[in-house]
Amino acid sequence: MEIRKIRSGETGNIWRLFHDTVHRINQADYSAGELAVWAPDEYDEPRWVSRFIRTRPLVAMDGKFLLGFAELGDDGRIGLFYVHHAHQGEGVGRALMQRLKAEAASRGLSRLYCEASITAQPFFERMGFVCLEQRELERRGEQVQVIVMEYKA
Repeated sequence: MEIRKIRSGETGNIWRLFHDTVHRINQADYSAGELAVWAPDEYDEPRWVSRFIRTRPLVAMDGKFLLGFAELGDDGRIGLFYVHHAHQGEGVGRALMQRLKAEAASRGLSRLYCEASITAQPFFERMGFVCLEQRELERRGEQVQVIVMEYKA
């Protein structure tokens, strides 16, 4: 497995992984309406390209196959963190998190934080994050529950 920065032309594959993983994995904890606003079926390429130019996510690759991706903001915020639905539990998330933590340390960040899904909360806890609060976010008229989590190095 190789972990590296996103490259030009990979945005569509990352969006597909995000969309499919949300709809397959998170359906155990969220309603169809919540999933539809969280990961809509329409791919807005300009929006995603613009986002990834700004966030420059890390991608985990097995050859040409995308296994997962993660974003780390300048302030330590993990914006998106997803592992392909067919490759969860294989160490991809752990490897991505180790790289995020190393990158955070190289930037002088001592704190990482995120708004994790209920589904992802156990993973983040295994990675040393603690729950700060449960919060409801409004997305396109739908309330989506998330867990605000934090890691301190």
